[in-house]
Amino acid sequence: MKKNDQYHHGHLREELLRLGLESIETAGTEGISLRSLADKAGVSKAAPYRHFSDKEAYLGALADEGFRLLCIDLERADVAGTERIASMGAAYMEFAVARPSLYRLMNSPLLCRLPDGSTPWARKSLLMLAEALRKVRSDPGTEPSLDVDAAVAAWAYIHGLVLIRIDGLFPRDLPAPDWARLAAAAPSLGA
Repeated sequence: MKKNDQYHHGHLREELLRLGLESIETAGTEGISLRSLADKAGVSKAAPYRHFSDKEAYLGALADEGFRLLCIDLERADVAGTERIASMGAAYMEFAVARPSLYRLMNSPLLCRLPDGSTPWARKSLLMLAEALRKVRSDPGTEPSLDVDAAVAAWAYIHGLVLIRIDGLFPRDLPAPDWARLAAAAPSLGA
């Protein structure tokens, strides 16, 4: 029996996600197939379907893995006060610029079609931002609730900057923006 004729992989789900992260930047989502990933992993063509019902479910898991990696980068932005927001903005920009195809997948309509709860890291990344904003906005001795509006505004701001940058939408005949400075300047909705 050839190596690919059997299922022999103790961590196939993780391996398929790792292979997807490797190939998405060169092949895009259209170029990813579960069959080719199975071949690269050295398992049968049917083996990935033990972990993912179809390509859309796989891409959803790949997007959530991207959000997990983003959360790690955001957690590393561990400074206090408004510097934390600036550091998170910079980490977000760096992540997206380094992985533009993954970033586009992470922010595609696909996530809206997936069952609730299937992308917990996407939710966590937004809550991390909301919590950081809450801490910046709280007065000593008070514990305000999360301000989802402020988190959405900050998210929309950095997302717009990222897309302008990775899609090359800024006019080339103008001086280049200071992307790092812009990424660090989250909006302050009434703060």
